[in-house]
Amino acid sequence: MRTIYKIFLIMAIGLFGLAACQAKAPKGKLIYCSYSSSGSAGLGKEYCELIADPGTEPKVVVVLRESNRFGDPEIHEEYPVQPEQIASLQEWLQSNKVYKLDGYNYEEPITGGYAHRIHMEYDSGDKVDARWYGSKIKDLAIKSYNHIELFFRPWVERAEKENPAEGPVL
Repeated sequence: MRTIYKIFLIMAIGLFGLAACQAKAPKGKLIYCSYSSSGSAGLGKEYCELIADPGTEPKVVVVLRESNRFGDPEIHEEYPVQPEQIASLQEWLQSNKVYKLDGYNYEEPITGGYAHRIHMEYDSGDKVDARWYGSKIKDLAIKSYNHIELFFRPWVERAEKENPAEGPVL
């Protein structure tokens, strides 16, 4: 009889642990979303942020070539964003279960390359944060990063157009 209780106890603990480890979908409205790519060896950092705090005008911040030692000057621009664009991004993040990446942190012992990050915040206080550096990355991380980067592309292209590269000095 004791064996049955032990088995039951082990199963109950296992089921509780499994339920506790499952990521939960964030609640509330998306108020912040960003992606970043940080290059090693002086290649700098590029990132975009969606900032839609309650009571403020939503905006996109574009930062290109920050601290890049090898190229054109940094670009820092801000642009307005429409609520329907934010809603569309939030819908995609939710339907593709990007929240399952929360806490994902992968680093390979490699030299060179870029470290990537995605981060989201909701007005409920829920957050999703994932970072990686290497080549054996979760498919969901790559898919999510690429979609978030695609969301910001119109503002990045506008910032590049408004701040044309100077090119090499000869």
